[in-house]
Amino acid sequence: MLVLAGLLAASIAAPPQRAQTPCLRYEPDTVRISGKLTRHTFYGPPGFGEDPEHDAKEAGFYLESPVALCTLASADNEAKSRVTLVQLVLDSAGYARLRPRLGTSVTLRGTLFAAITGHHHAPILLRVAKPLRVEP
Repeated sequence: MLVLAGLLAASIAAPPQRAQTPCLRYEPDTVRISGKLTRHTFYGPPGFGEDPEHDAKEAGFYLESPVALCTLASADNEAKSRVTLVQLVLDSAGYARLRPRLGTSVTLRGTLFAAITGHHHAPILLRVAKPLRVEP
């Protein structure tokens, strides 16, 4: 009886277990990522935020994932964990197509790579596939 009461108390106190989302693979694999489409501005060259008065500003579109994402290491990219911001790689037509969807939840597909330059402002980037298809 005491063991049953302890198990009951533990099950009430413990948060529900969520299924672990599998980690995503980098390019050349195609992935689908869902999240809120947002626009962010970060400092760019020459100092990338070290001299805000003189540094350029770089604006881009991002997906804010409601769940933490992870990636598996590849030959060119290191594994990442707890990623909630994904930078989108788009051409001008892609920006134009997505602009009306800013602030809404979307699902996009494409290939992933890890941030490697100062112009990359999120841990991972999604090179959005063409033709660009936006899923609600």
